[in-house]
Amino acid sequence: MAERDQPLGTATERRRRDPGPTPSPDGTSRTAAEGPVSQYDGLNLPQLLDRMHELVLPEPVSWIPQTPGWWVLLAWLLAMAAFGAWQIGAYRHRNRYRREALRRLAMIESQAGRRPGTAAQIAGLLKRTALVAYPRRQVANLYGADWAQFLCQSANDDAQVVAAAHNLAMAAYQPDVDGAALCQPARRWIQLHRA
Repeated sequence: MAERDQPLGTATERRRRDPGPTPSPDGTSRTAAEGPVSQYDGLNLPQLLDRMHELVLPEPVSWIPQTPGWWVLLAWLLAMAAFGAWQIGAYRHRNRYRREALRRLAMIESQAGRRPGTAAQIAGLLKRTALVAYPRRQVANLYGADWAQFLCQSANDDAQVVAAAHNLAMAAYQPDVDGAALCQPARRWIQLHRA
């Protein structure tokens, strides 16, 4: 008859069958039901911590794109940035004469009350600016009403320029024209004319 088929019997009989905890080499006792003895049995906490392995951390995520689509997007963005920078540079180069004309107009305006001939200076500045912006054969021979019409048309018929166009056209020939009153229409023409 197998051992499990035997009746449990009295407590004394049960003690005879189960010998109790078995002593381990380090002096602690374990029963057979608790499982095999571990290599860490009997070690205190600092000893267990010394036996722990360091944490293995994953490598940090790279900022370098891994797929070709990102490289294509990066190349496209760089090309657009280069094109934009080139366009801005070309625009600034094309309009350099406007900045210079506005700077000279500001100098003329600051001396308007102290020096005579302000109107003639403004008329000369507008003619030089037009010669830079337009073909010489189109602008050089214009004077009087033709010059006034050119100033209006090239400034998209701006109200200030149209109102002062006759005075701007005649400023070089009539000394009694108020030069200070022509500064703002001249500034508008320099800023607005189509080149």
